[in-house]
Order: sequence, then structure tokens, then C-alpha cells
Amino acid sequence: MIKPVYIFSGFLDSGKTTAIKGTLYNPRFNEGEATLIICFEQGDVEYDKKFLEITNSQVIYLDSIKDLTIEKQKEIDKQYKFERVFLELNGMEDDNILYESGFTSNWEIAQTLTTIDASKFQVYMNNMRQFMYNHVVNAEMVIMNRADNVDKRFLRNNIKSINQYIEIIYEDKDGNVTNKIEDELFDLSKDLEISDIDYGLWFMDAIDNPNKYDKKNISIKVKYVTDIEDEDRVLVMGRKAMVCCANDVTDIAMPYIGIKKSDIDVNKYYMINGVCRVIKNNEGIAMPAIEVKGFKEAEAPKEDYVTFN
Repeated sequence: MIKPVYIFSGFLDSGKTTAIKGTLYNPRFNEGEATLIICFEQGDVEYDKKFLEITNSQVIYLDSIKDLTIEKQKEIDKQYKFERVFLELNGMEDDNILYESGFTSNWEIAQTLTTIDASKFQVYMNNMRQFMYNHVVNAEMVIMNRADNVDKRFLRNNIKSINQYIEIIYEDKDGNVTNKIEDELFDLSKDLEISDIDYGLWFMDAIDNPNKYDKKNISIKVKYVTDIEDEDRVLVMGRKAMVCCANDVTDIAMPYIGIKKSDIDVNKYYMINGVCRVIKNNEGIAMPAIEVKGFKEAEAPKEDYVTFN
């Protein structure tokens, strides 16, 4: 019997236990299945006896994710009766250890989720960027709680720079979903002139909402990133963003159609004039691209890395 594994990561007091309890209290998710919660840290919220009885759950505590070896999983299988597993990770451990060690053949990852206290997000990014990166890069969904008085665009763009395909849920201090992001980032009534400092904002919004920019004229400063196989007149161009540390950067880039590698110096920046288009990638997902109408060499941006303020 395959037992689905649900992984919850995030810093201490970021809402992991609350998210797990809310999930297991939800009758649409829990129809009486026996659940084993494996917890690697204890925060302010506890798994009380009443909760465990109502949700048909049991909880065990381990000191470290390093302890959850294949042998330990087999031991747990023999010792407990359960149909699915919830893992509450320690926010100050490297999540990658868990994925590298793997799971026994009858434990299978069903979903990975991370929780973040949005009011402390900037502190985390300034002081614990590596741990934040590890939580986000491995997750399919992030719950940004306590997001009442924060800039959701800033949160979204920084999270998406780490994991472009992650789903983001915003909650207020009472746990209500508040996903609406107010105001347009750019004036769409005129041609787009993307400044160096706004590149990150525009790129992330275009990735999330490619149709919004379809057929809009644009001028934007980028440099060569890579070629596209079997495409002579299409280059991937853009800029770089620091997602973890100075030694860990990612390309914030997209296809530019109608420009050849032989036409440019790959080490220099170019001001591109073109038209935004919506294309589909190999998975059939809509994404933005730029149809190049003209270009000229340009000065490099003052800041090497893209920001998302």
C-alpha cells in the first residue's frame, strides 16, 4: 500500500502546525484516514489529545530529519498503523537532506508546502537567505500568512525568483485568504519603457500574467543568456538575480525572437525595442516572449543583480 507523504517546511512559528491542523480538520481532506504526523520541532501550537482523537491522527517526534532514514521508515511502518504521513520539518535544517536520503518504496511524496510569516519575510531574506531558499525551492505551494500590511508584489516577486512555478496563498492574521494584489504595476495605456530598476517587477508580472502584456510595444535593457536549440533567430536574453547568496544566481530571462547571436556581443547589454508576444513552452504553458523590432548597444545597469522592490 502506497502511503502519501505531505511535507510542511518553514521557520519556527511560521504556521506549519496550524496549517497541518487546519488541513486535518477539513472534512474535504479528512474522511477518517489514519494519519501519522512526524514532527522535527515543537513550536507554540501543539498537537493536543483532542485534535489527535478527532482527526484519527498520532504524532511522533524525531530530533532531526537525518534520523528519518530508510531503516527508520521501515521501523515506523511496523510500529504504527497509518494510511498517510505528514512531516513537519525543522526550519533551521537543510530540507535537501530529506530529499537526498529518499523514502521507502511505499512512502511517496504527494505534496510539498512551506509556510512563511510575511511580516518577517525581509528579516529572513536578510539574515537566513539560504534556509529561505531551501524551503521555497523544494515546495509546490507557499502559504504567506500574516500578510495584512505587506507589499504582496514584493513577496511574490522574491518568491517567484526562487521558484517560478510555486503557487502562493496569502492569508491575513485571522487565516483568511487575501490573494488580490491591488493596482497595476505599469501603465498599459501607453508603450512600455522598462527601467533597469523595474526589470524584476515587470518580468515576474509578465511571467504570471503573459496575456496582460500581449501585443504591447516595449523597450527594455537585457543581455545574452543562451541559445535555443534549432532556432537561429531566437535568443534567450535577460538579467541575473541573486536568489540565495552571491555564489547562487539565476537567469531572469525569456525568448527574444528575431535576433541572431552573430549580431551581438554576448558580454554586452542591449536596449531592445519590440512587441510582447504570448507563446507556449514545451509543456504547453503560456509564457511571454519579445518580438524584436530593433536593438542597440547600451550601458550596463548600475546594479548587477535584479531586485524586486
